[in-house]
Amino acid sequence: MAEKVKKKPLFALKRWNSQKNSPAYGAGYPATSPPSTPQPQNTPQLFKQNTPAVAQRTVNPAVTDSKPRKISAGGIKELVQCPLCLEVLNNPKMLPCQHTFCLACLTVYVDAEPIIECPICYTKIQVTGPSFVDDLPSNLYIDTLLQMVGISTAKPRKPETPPTTPAVGGVGVQSVDLFAGGSRCCHCRSMCDNSDVNTCEHCKLKFCKVCWSQHLEDMRTQIGSILKQLDSAANRLEHKIEHYKDRCERITEQINMAAEEKITAILEAKASLLNEASELQRSGDMSALALQSSLEEAREVSIKAMNSKETLDDNDKVMAFINLHQNALQLLTDVSKWDANSFVFDKENFCIESDTATPLDAESDDPLPEDAKQNNPLESEDSLVLYYRSRNFTPHYVWRKTARPCGIGIGPWNEHLYICATDSHSVLVVERSQAKTVMRLTCEEMLCPVHIAFLKGLGEIYVTDKWKHCIHVFSKDGEYLRSIGQKGSRDGMFRSPEGIATDNSQQLIYVVDTGNDRIQILQPDGKFVDQIGVAAKQQPLNTASVWATKEVLCTELNAPTAVALTSDRVVVLDSGNRRVKVYNKQDRGKVLEFGSLGQRKGQFRQPEVLAVDPMGFILVGDSGNCRVQVFKPNGHLVRVFGRLGTEPGRFGWISGIHVTKQLDIIVSDTKNHAVNFF
Repeated sequence: MAEKVKKKPLFALKRWNSQKNSPAYGAGYPATSPPSTPQPQNTPQLFKQNTPAVAQRTVNPAVTDSKPRKISAGGIKELVQCPLCLEVLNNPKMLPCQHTFCLACLTVYVDAEPIIECPICYTKIQVTGPSFVDDLPSNLYIDTLLQMVGISTAKPRKPETPPTTPAVGGVGVQSVDLFAGGSRCCHCRSMCDNSDVNTCEHCKLKFCKVCWSQHLEDMRTQIGSILKQLDSAANRLEHKIEHYKDRCERITEQINMAAEEKITAILEAKASLLNEASELQRSGDMSALALQSSLEEAREVSIKAMNSKETLDDNDKVMAFINLHQNALQLLTDVSKWDANSFVFDKENFCIESDTATPLDAESDDPLPEDAKQNNPLESEDSLVLYYRSRNFTPHYVWRKTARPCGIGIGPWNEHLYICATDSHSVLVVERSQAKTVMRLTCEEMLCPVHIAFLKGLGEIYVTDKWKHCIHVFSKDGEYLRSIGQKGSRDGMFRSPEGIATDNSQQLIYVVDTGNDRIQILQPDGKFVDQIGVAAKQQPLNTASVWATKEVLCTELNAPTAVALTSDRVVVLDSGNRRVKVYNKQDRGKVLEFGSLGQRKGQFRQPEVLAVDPMGFILVGDSGNCRVQVFKPNGHLVRVFGRLGTEPGRFGWISGIHVTKQLDIIVSDTKNHAVNFF
């Protein structure tokens, strides 16, 4: 009878207590199946020699193939026990780290977390979706073991191919080592109790006690390397600091050199401008002195002729009168033209800008066809634009009964026309329907009335006096009441005031303080309220090579000449800068500005006056270009009318403008001695 051959068992089951004698323990196999990749063979010899608790022995195939050890009932119980619920595994599921747990336990453990850690080896595992646990493979080895002992409770499902187990000792028989819970050393790959494992807080890896000592030694070695790097970084920083200081010192030198150059250039330009201003003053003084001498001589001749007792025939008397009259007319013409040349200081370009008062014939517009007009131009902004563009600006009446008319206005209580007559030192009150002078406003101190405004609630009339540097106040009946202000630069004082406007709702007066480059807001009694265009700034002072600052008042206006009000805005004509600037009435902040120097449409040459119509359109008297330009409230040009000439509808020098509620436009012309009614 042939000798009975004993078959090799399919699974060699070993308990945790016997794993020290297992050759596979030192190889680092997982608890239920070996890794899919073979264990590296170049493990440092140092750690093999320093691992007495886990002996690394060479596997003898003869010993492995001879007689496998049998496992006890207690060992099987540990293998089939779930590490989470400590009960027999029910529907065992295997994680990617190949540790096995119950399906129900894993479902509760995952609990919608995106990343979990294996409860045994703490391997981080990505949860791929809601069915992550259901899609995990079953541990067929545990299932087989449970079936062998008759405790299988797993639901029947499609067989899955278990992970391959490498052959032991080159023999075709496979062996699977099942271990209980523990942690694996990341260096030597040995399994250890959790209490024997140290976790590094720096690299977040786990080490056994032997490898932990080596890891600490490695970190100590790295500290030396870190120290060398710190020393090198400190050395580099010293060089960078030195280079940085050199650059800063160089930049400081360059700044000082450039500042000195600019200061020198500014001082040179300042000296040149001062010389130019002195030359202007000298030439003006010389011409004024010559003119004064001529006037005094003509006056003496006139007095002598008037008091002469010589007997002359009639022809000689007539010829003497003719010569005296012609000489006087020439002197009066010279006096009127003496300040014809206008010059202002341009802050932006740092120069004195000169411009003769000779008017020029600039661009103008032709009206649109008559059929483009609408019945009610004040219905909307578009209808008013169409009205201005289609209107034929030919005056229906020209009033020529005063010399050199200036500012004009309509009385709110009687609809009379008020005309500032500069030569007669008075204000004429004209009844519009008959063009008849019904009253004259004047006082002994009035020298040069320029513009006029009214406060209906108080029944008062306000007239700016350019040469007296004040405001004359009259009642609506023509009675002189008082004078506001005097010459000066303080609050409530004026230097050559020109334009004026009133806010009837708030009982305030807006005065264009031309000589002080500002707009002053006053109460009717002259009390100062506020100002526009002036702000306090810090100006540097060079004193003994130490820069100090002082607070000075700076203005953005340059010889303003006119002001007008709407319900929420203050419109200022900045004549020196050839700009129209619009400010908010509440906070005095600038919201808009437009215009420039030139003869094209939308440009200005010595603009003198402006007005606003009932819808806020801005009409500017462009005196140097002999025309009136109409702008929308946003500054867009609408229409240009008027040209140089003496005919009706043409201008010599626009000195006043007013727009009625019915959109009638009244323009005064000081050189043509006329008031045009459009």
